[in-house]
Amino acid sequence: MKVMLIGSGGREHCIVWKIKQNQEVKELYCIPGNGGISSLGVCNTLNTLQDMVQFAKEKEINLTLVGPEAPLAKGLVDLFQSAKLAIVGPNQDAARLESSKVYAKQFMKKNKIPTAQFEVFNRSDSAITYLKSGLNFPLVIKADGLAAGKGVFIVEDEEEAEDVVVDLMVNKIFGDAGNQIIVEECLEGEEATIMFLFDGKSYCILPSSQDHKRIGDSDVGPNTGGMGAYSPAPLVTDQILKKIEVNIIHPFIEGIQQEKLDYRGVVYLGLMITHHSDIHVLEFNVRLGDPETQVVLPRLRNDWLDLSLALYQGSLSKVKLEVDAQKLLGVVLTSRGYPGNYEIGKRIDGLEDFPNEPQGKVLVFHAGTQIKDNQIVTTGGRVLNVCAFGDTLKKAAYNAYLAIGKISFENMYYRRDIGYRAFHREG
Repeated sequence: MKVMLIGSGGREHCIVWKIKQNQEVKELYCIPGNGGISSLGVCNTLNTLQDMVQFAKEKEINLTLVGPEAPLAKGLVDLFQSAKLAIVGPNQDAARLESSKVYAKQFMKKNKIPTAQFEVFNRSDSAITYLKSGLNFPLVIKADGLAAGKGVFIVEDEEEAEDVVVDLMVNKIFGDAGNQIIVEECLEGEEATIMFLFDGKSYCILPSSQDHKRIGDSDVGPNTGGMGAYSPAPLVTDQILKKIEVNIIHPFIEGIQQEKLDYRGVVYLGLMITHHSDIHVLEFNVRLGDPETQVVLPRLRNDWLDLSLALYQGSLSKVKLEVDAQKLLGVVLTSRGYPGNYEIGKRIDGLEDFPNEPQGKVLVFHAGTQIKDNQIVTTGGRVLNVCAFGDTLKKAAYNAYLAIGKISFENMYYRRDIGYRAFHREG
């Protein structure tokens, strides 16, 4: 079996680590990969989607998996399908559920999926007039298109809201992603993530998780791609999960089928759960989350390649998930300055203590790393994910932070409170 994975982050390292445990995998390629992935498979840099199609043909790849959203939004699945190559993921049309927040909100409204009240604008003056119409703050302003997880702003007053509108629609800080914006009510509660596998007919819910998006302890400061995560999320009780299934997953699937969208892959539900246990969808993603993947996939006893093949073949109804009862918590180590400016090229020490054995209690997944002069060095804002198992989330956190004490690089930064919201729910 020859497998190819598109992507270069911690999520992709975790996927490769999981797939590598299947003895049927003889060749594994990652485009472009990173310093950690390079010890598990062959990393190649390819510049275009067409180059990826050609590479898959030349190497006779049996199955291709996609980590990040951008290739899906650009139509990679469509190209592979046209070339009669096996790939898991939604086509470009279905990927609009993530690539266009306007499309996603309209999909939710049409299919009666609970979400925040919203208005859509394609002109900055119209948006600003609306913001001056006596609305209750705070509000949420979102860029329509992809913005690397940074296109969502919570604004506290009219002046701040106008500044965001100008930045998005006039100054184009995210380019064409700001051609349209959404202004929506700000929901209060706690966020959680549910991801599920969907093969067009059947679905399979993955273990719940929660991530910490803010850069600073106690959830302060700007949003990031994620500073840490844990699974399961105690907030998502069996009762809450049933409501998610009935009120969100079922109408989502009905909507997909009614619109005849070609969707075989992972569905990510970013949820807000209010203090009254009402559940609203904040966003859809059309792929696995990062850093949620790093705390969800290692808990699965199922083979990830087998699950991926079931998605591609439409045989998910035959699958039964088996989940490790142990809790798993991960802390992201970043370059100081992230999500703003930061330095790269810093040598990372201490990784030799973490060989990432399949049954290991501590796993270290690489995000922004590469091998240079036989050394692992930093290449990004989010550098490593240090994940640890425990009988409780509090114990998992203790084990993770103990492991972090053995790792170092210049200007290393991390939050010291990952999981704090969940600890009191464990009892």
